[in-house]
Amino acid sequence: MGPASAPLWVLLGLVKAELGDFQKHALRWGAPVSLANIAFALLTGAITLA
Repeated sequence: MGPASAPLWVLLGLVKAELGDFQKHALRWGAPVSLANIAFALLTGAITLA
């Protein structure tokens, strides 16, 4: 989600969106999905808390 990524700017131009709106939407989905992945890894034993 970094502002220096050229493909990101191309995408934003094509859909006529602002970077701030994109980041809010990405964070809204990215944080819960990341936490779900961590929880699944803990449940399956792929990572441990030690």
